[in-house]
Amino acid sequence: MSNDQLTPGTTAPQTAPPGARRPVMTALIAVNVLVAIAASVMITIADGFDPGLILLDGVSPLHEWGEMSGKAVDGGEYWRLFTTLFLHYGLLHLLANMVLLWLAARRLEPALGSVPLLVTYVLSGFGASLAVYYTAHDSLTAGASGAIFGLFSALLLTGLKQRLNLWLPAILLAFGVVTTFVLPGMSVAAHAGGLLVGAVAALAYTYATSLRTAILTATAVILAALTIAARFL
Repeated sequence: MSNDQLTPGTTAPQTAPPGARRPVMTALIAVNVLVAIAASVMITIADGFDPGLILLDGVSPLHEWGEMSGKAVDGGEYWRLFTTLFLHYGLLHLLANMVLLWLAARRLEPALGSVPLLVTYVLSGFGASLAVYYTAHDSLTAGASGAIFGLFSALLLTGLKQRLNLWLPAILLAFGVVTTFVLPGMSVAAHAGGLLVGAVAALAYTYATSLRTAILTATAVILAALTIAARFL
């Protein structure tokens, strides 16, 4: 049985076999890169070729349409809760996030499964966007880091359950937390939201005894967290 067919609560092999396929990881990286290329082309057409804009802080029409904005979401632009996951402020921002995505997903996808990885990624990104909406409503944010933080926590919890080597998830989590508070421009809300939802998803997939229990557990915890956030933040 392949890892992709594992049901929640089933223990996967401790290490991925050589050449193990990681279609979701590959697809996520490819989509992010293609979107970044499109944004760079748009910036070049609009402002001419400027390496500073392309590498560091370029904002294209794609960003204006898809970056996370609480005010825009209030106006009915709900797609921003998801499209923001595939937008980056410059190629260096993209490179940093794709390296982290590769480090986490290359271990997590064989252990957890492709579909669970995708669900965890999307839900973590959505949780990151909601955290920004409630706690940094007027800010403009973009990037995959919230979803990637969800993979960090999912990798750690999956590793604990399956008795994998934990040095990588521990290092990734420590690196993520430190850079969140040290580097300027980091969204604490997005990283915290993604981290929380990723942990919930991993608990549901790795510790629940059936798919139904996994879905109900994840849904209940996420809804409770969102209700608390809506009430107090």
